Amino acid sequence: MKTRNLLLTAIIILSGMLIFTSCNKDDEPVVGDLPASETEAAEMVASSLANGTSGTASDIETAAALANEAVGYESNLKYAITNDKSLSCGESADTTIVTVETGVIIYNNTKTYNYTLECDELGNPLKLDVGFSYNGEFDAPRLASTHSVSGNFEITQIEYTSDMYLINGTWQRSGGFESKIGNKANRQVTIQFELIDIAVEKEPKEIDNGTIHFTIEGSSSHGSFSYDGTITFTGNRVAIIEISGNRYVTNLETGDVEEEGAQR
Repeated sequence: MKTRNLLLTAIIILSGMLIFTSCNKDDEPVVGDLPASETEAAEMVASSLANGTSGTASDIETAAALANEAVGYESNLKYAITNDKSLSCGESADTTIVTVETGVIIYNNTKTYNYTLECDELGNPLKLDVGFSYNGEFDAPRLASTHSVSGNFEITQIEYTSDMYLINGTWQRSGGFESKIGNKANRQVTIQFELIDIAVEKEPKEIDNGTIHFTIEGSSSHGSFSYDGTITFTGNRVAIIEISGNRYVTNLETGDVEEEGAQR
């Protein structure tokens, strides 16, 4: 009888140890950073696009402002006026702009733009070529990044009778992205944008319509990831990000993103 009781006690202790071990194993967090999900990729694309993080939209609107200055455009005039920042045909210039924000979203960038005005044989402006590069950072409620940016824009429709510029070109951001939600992953990411006929109002200098093709590639301690898709500007500071047939609505001011049709 004593032997039987000892055996029963041993079985109970062993069972408890197995249950405890199993629970501990299930509760163990994943060690390392997971590759980005599609939704996380959309958020990184949106944050790189947003004016509110001094992203692509900011550079597009800055380029439009430089074009205004280069050709002496005034919204109430249909001809050129000469000012200190106007360019002659073939002339180049550069400017450095510091962008800083300390609100809900914090960012800091020192941006250098180089630009050249090209004209036709009669001396009429044809296009403004704009190149830029800078290092910067932002800290938003869901995402933070330290990165480098480079790009080249070609701005056409700069004649004085047109109300909108057309911008084509490339924009790239590379660096570290830190998620501040979920498993708070850290990832090294490169985001590339190809701008296709982005229409920007000359006054006010806001994006009206156009398309961007993008790729996003990155790595983490648990592997790599890659996505591609399109961004469609719809006006009113809104754009649609499409990845793998899924659509996400993003606010160009804040960088907030939400899957289309999702309940708030």
